[in-house]
Amino acid sequence: MLIEFSVANYRSILGRQTLNLTASSTYKELDDTNTFAPEPKGEAMPRLLHAAVLYGPNASGKSTLIEALQFMQQQVIHSQKDSQAGEAIDVTPFKLTAQSRGADSEFEIVFVEQGVRYEYGFCCNRDRFTEEWLFAYPLGRAQKWFHRVFDAEQQKYKYKFNTSFQGGKQRDVWAAQTRPNALFLSTAIQLNNEQLKPIFHWFQARLRVLNSVQGIHPGYTLQRCKNESDRKNIVQFMNAADLSIADIQLKETPFHADELPKDMPAMMKQEFIKEMSGKIFLEPLFFHTDTHTEEFIEFQEQEESDGTRALFAFAGPWLDVLENQRILVVDELDSSLHPLLVHQLVKTLHHAGAQAQLIFTTHDTTLLSQKILRRDQVWFMEKDAHRATQLYPLSDFSPRENEAIERGYLNGRYGAIPFLKTLDFYGL
Repeated sequence: MLIEFSVANYRSILGRQTLNLTASSTYKELDDTNTFAPEPKGEAMPRLLHAAVLYGPNASGKSTLIEALQFMQQQVIHSQKDSQAGEAIDVTPFKLTAQSRGADSEFEIVFVEQGVRYEYGFCCNRDRFTEEWLFAYPLGRAQKWFHRVFDAEQQKYKYKFNTSFQGGKQRDVWAAQTRPNALFLSTAIQLNNEQLKPIFHWFQARLRVLNSVQGIHPGYTLQRCKNESDRKNIVQFMNAADLSIADIQLKETPFHADELPKDMPAMMKQEFIKEMSGKIFLEPLFFHTDTHTEEFIEFQEQEESDGTRALFAFAGPWLDVLENQRILVVDELDSSLHPLLVHQLVKTLHHAGAQAQLIFTTHDTTLLSQKILRRDQVWFMEKDAHRATQLYPLSDFSPRENEAIERGYLNGRYGAIPFLKTLDFYGL
């Protein structure tokens, strides 16, 4: 589970910004539903939050924070196997000061996986990873498993390994095989390190980052609809949005070569047929009831609204998050979902009894007045006088338990709202 994520000198973020999902001991409301105890091995941990919401005007840096987390995830998973020697790292520092343009970007994350707390981070520029570190707390005390630093004067990397980090002489082999534009963690995993697998698994399987609900491919949801129990859960999930769907069935269509364009080049056509031969395409069929006879009426996917199709594509991943205790991070959760449905999603997460987490950005302020969130689950983002993103929690303002938070936010008490200027149009 995610405890904390920090980033510095990345895109619109200059100084170190930290999103913390530790539940505040000051706030007692909704403690049984909105928080949970991760119970890591060998240490007592404060309770964690099931959800956190980020508010702020357009261009305040909300998407940048999500992109930073996604960047870190992608580097852990792919930097060794997908990058080539000498290839630039796709990282962008804060560009509005000369100092930051020439400085490294920094990423650090704290999480719990398989009962053990880990702190992992790295610094990088477009040429190389300049520092990388990993702390583990398997017995409640910090063990610095490895620390990698680039010595600019000697133009080489220096590694320090703790005796708790297993591997013996093999550790030096992993270090020697790590390219400047790859992470040691990613390299060691590719070379079959067993001890680091829980950390890699957390990034690969536990963390799910979506840029938006729109554009999600429905393939995963379609596969889940093959199971009758899952299909019923998906129908129930969609009807929570008052879509009045009586049932969902799958239409299977085998690939036919005669459907390819007649003017497709012969060689390309042969390769495509070879690749697609035997493939079955799945398409959802939505059934609604006749308003008078209540018989089932079939609707094809293209006959449904964009919102219905987006919700269907989102249904499978959402059930997966709840069932497998994943961390779902979504930018603009309300972009194609009605505000009341977003409310329902958050409520479902809080009452599911699973150690799943949801982090999302939104402009829907009605969440703040529905007694759905605790005061420590609300965060704000805005640009400072230097046009750099600032991230801060609602708790910085010591809000009262019954405070009208939505009204206070819209009135500017907490900042993070757009400064609107009067637009005058001439000649119209």
